[in-house]
Amino acid sequence: MRYRGYRAAKERQVRSRLAKLLPQKPLLIGSLVSMPRVCGKPGCKCARGELHPGLYLSLRVGEKRKMIHVPQSLEAKVRQWVGTYQEVWRLLEKISEACYQRFFQEKQRAKGKRP
Repeated sequence: MRYRGYRAAKERQVRSRLAKLLPQKPLLIGSLVSMPRVCGKPGCKCARGELHPGLYLSLRVGEKRKMIHVPQSLEAKVRQWVGTYQEVWRLLEKISEACYQRFFQEKQRAKGKRP
């Protein structure tokens, strides 16, 4: 087993942040899409062309992409959940970059050890 200092301090910090974030906050793997919409009421301003703002959650369910309307009462919560997913993704990219650097260094060392 390797000691804690095996990884660079920056990578350790990123992994620590990720380990704290995942159990603490819910996340949704998706993105938010703003699409104007019509409510259907005949006397409404949207019937004259002034559409209502609509927020949709775009996500994959099985093999299909779904667009789910987000009510205003849940907008802040859904934004947080999608934001958590985006932060997790950024942290994973940083960890992957550090692992790539390690892989590249080990590959270079392996090349140098060939007879």
